[in-house]
Amino acid sequence: MPDPANDRRRFHRIATDKPVTVSSNGEQHTGVVLDVSLRGMLFTANDGWLPAAGTAIEARIAIDGDVHGINMSGTVAHVEQDNIGLLCTSIDVDSATTLKRMVELNLGDHALLERDLIELVHD
Repeated sequence: MPDPANDRRRFHRIATDKPVTVSSNGEQHTGVVLDVSLRGMLFTANDGWLPAAGTAIEARIAIDGDVHGINMSGTVAHVEQDNIGLLCTSIDVDSATTLKRMVELNLGDHALLERDLIELVHD
């Protein structure tokens, strides 16, 4: 039987272990990204920080060979155990390009990427 939570996901998630730095309410935390999509990410904070749903966050995902990484703003969509789900509400053009390239390389299918991009535009 399909998992209803997975059915709601309209964007392909890419498993990763990239380091992330997040800022919220003047505090900074480091962690690890568990998965990322064109619409957000799931991460865990190294210091056990667990923000409330709705908390505004600025995030920077470190990418090998890219001095800028992926920078996004968003809100905490959910917190489950030690995992924090971030819904991306804003991303700069360079970061979006880097994220798009990362998703495309991991999906291995340009048609799947195009589907995700169409969903993002219509969201």
